[in-house]
Amino acid sequence: SIPPFWLALMLILVFAVALGWLPAGGIATIGDGGLVDRARHLVLPVTVLTLASIGGYLRYMRASMIEALRQDYIRTARAKGAGERRILWGHALRNALVPVITVVALSFGSLFSGALITETMFAYPGMGKLIYDAILGNDFNLALAGLLFATLLVLLSNLAADIAYAAADPRITYR
Repeated sequence: SIPPFWLALMLILVFAVALGWLPAGGIATIGDGGLVDRARHLVLPVTVLTLASIGGYLRYMRASMIEALRQDYIRTARAKGAGERRILWGHALRNALVPVITVVALSFGSLFSGALITETMFAYPGMGKLIYDAILGNDFNLALAGLLFATLLVLLSNLAADIAYAAADPRITYR
């Protein structure tokens, strides 16, 4: 429930200003554009995006696990004497992952095109900022191309989710 801009400001104040461990923004340090430097610049924006969305995913996972634990096959596994660890990890979790995979796949496109606030707070040149600047500059061709790219990412993430269903749920096969 924390707004992303406030969380970004707090992380910048703590880790960039007070402790000096991480850079406050940008894509790389001038003169040192190595992979490690770029990864250091990604730590705070990725943390903000992760913490802003993980609560919703945890609620989906919790509701899905509660639903899976009420099913008949869980009672049957318990009646056969299976251990709680095997029931949770082998039966309930695999079946509870299907709706969570769907939600994560559907929100994958917004990660690239909808992270405008986080990109602005960390001065990171991303897709959201590109689309926003294109709309403000009346460059609608660039805005449409960015939105089409985000649409392609959603379609590809849905395809990956469909493939992941077979790995998560033993009842789903693609034969």
